[in-house]
Amino acid sequence: MTILKTTLIVASAAVFFAGCSSKSDRNYLVKSSAEDDYVFILDYEKMAYIEEASRTSHSNVDTYWVNPPIKRIKRSELEAMRNKQ
Repeated sequence: MTILKTTLIVASAAVFFAGCSSKSDRNYLVKSSAEDDYVFILDYEKMAYIEEASRTSHSNVDTYWVNPPIKRIKRSELEAMRNKQ
């Protein structure tokens, strides 16, 4: 019975590590789309809203962004935002 459990644990760990090593390296800051003139950027407004809610809650909850929220905007809006800075 212990050999079966050990084998299952080792097999699941191997599958887990293979999945982690094969994940794509995406840049969440700006990701362009070739078929249309849109880009994906981090949704800082939604992130601020969620972090403010976690700060004002009665429970001690820390927010760690694994997959931060992104939104799709037109490239011209991105260029306008960059020019404002």
